[in-house]
Amino acid sequence: MNSGTLKNLLQKLSSFGLQTLELFKPRQQQDFTASLQPLCRSLLGLQGEAASIAIAEAIIRSYQQASSVDKAAFFSYLHDGLAADPGTVNAAIQAYKTTPSQAALQQLACASESPRLDLLRTLNTAPGGTMALIRMREELLKLPGLDAIRNVLDADFVQLFLAWFNRGFLQLRSIDWQTPALILEKLIEYESVHEIKGWPDLRRRLQQDRRCYGFFHPAIPDEPLIFVEVALTHGISNNIKELLLPAGEAADDKPFNTAVFYSINNCLYGLRGVSFGNFLIKQVVEDLGASNPLIHHFVTLSPVPGFMKWLAGKPEVLTRCTPAEQESVAILLKNPMQENVLRLHPVLSQVLPRLCADYLLNAKSRSKPVDAVARFHLGNGARLERLNWMADASANGLQQSAGIMVNYVYDKDALARNHEAYQQRNEIIASPAVHKLIA
Repeated sequence: MNSGTLKNLLQKLSSFGLQTLELFKPRQQQDFTASLQPLCRSLLGLQGEAASIAIAEAIIRSYQQASSVDKAAFFSYLHDGLAADPGTVNAAIQAYKTTPSQAALQQLACASESPRLDLLRTLNTAPGGTMALIRMREELLKLPGLDAIRNVLDADFVQLFLAWFNRGFLQLRSIDWQTPALILEKLIEYESVHEIKGWPDLRRRLQQDRRCYGFFHPAIPDEPLIFVEVALTHGISNNIKELLLPAGEAADDKPFNTAVFYSINNCLYGLRGVSFGNFLIKQVVEDLGASNPLIHHFVTLSPVPGFMKWLAGKPEVLTRCTPAEQESVAILLKNPMQENVLRLHPVLSQVLPRLCADYLLNAKSRSKPVDAVARFHLGNGARLERLNWMADASANGLQQSAGIMVNYVYDKDALARNHEAYQQRNEIIASPAVHKLIA
């Protein structure tokens, strides 16, 4: 049976299921919440696949066309109307207390699972259901006025997404200029670290001395979940502008021996908190090493996005600086960041890298680094290798980190050891050069 015939059959079955159940009427004839509640309850009780798909599709379509107020009401219904039944949960608790057993524990787990999880699983069976649920979670996270219920519903979404998007389902793809334009357009859209300024810029990032890899999922094959951009270089790069130069200006006759990861982008806000990056980096390291035997070094050129915000909010860290350094930093914080001021100011070029090293090594939250990029790479087992002064002179780079960027090294022989030290003992593995900055 070809795909067109199957689609027509499903459409006929879907229409038949809706007409038979008499559950779906034109939306304008009904109050939004009142119309969706019986559809949701009926979907949970259905056994027939065709009717289930039809109703799931109708619920998703109705939700997508709803106003923000109606969507908030729908989330409230999921929270209040499709919660686990307290009586059933209490009965399962008592049964377990009376006769503790694995079977009783399973019954308790089943009783504790809310019907809305079943609803979300069934909605996922509708055409485009996976992407629709990702967008639904994005709206849940962004809609105002849902503070009382947001965390509960979000935990359900995360539980499902962690199962649906585990590493076993992810597909690693190499992205190049021959990749379909639909996907290439999304690279331009989702690039959030170093803006891709149109198709010529994108083409440069996909040339022979560049690589791009992404994770995809079979349910949404044309939607990258995360992608990483890599430059093949000779030696460790210390300036992002050099990596983004047009091919002719960046030519280097020396053989490549280093892969520089310079941009990692999570694409879908609705999958926030579902980690892909640690798998992606390690897989790309393996693939690049296997396909390019001359490449022995795997490093990043990473931003330090929280540094200047941290420095502005921690005036006490300046007490360890000389009076001249304190005055220079205080003036800098009160004025817009300017490249020429930073480049030509000898005091700032000395004190800011030192303060940044202090931030990366010592600024903690719950025993882990405050900086999100540091948490990511150190958690993967990378080593904090080097701070690079004025490595990113873009407006964003100056604003976030006074132009400082960082190299993290992915040493395949040390990844497991470094990861263990970080996770178990909160150790930040850094080179002697970084430690020397604050000695």
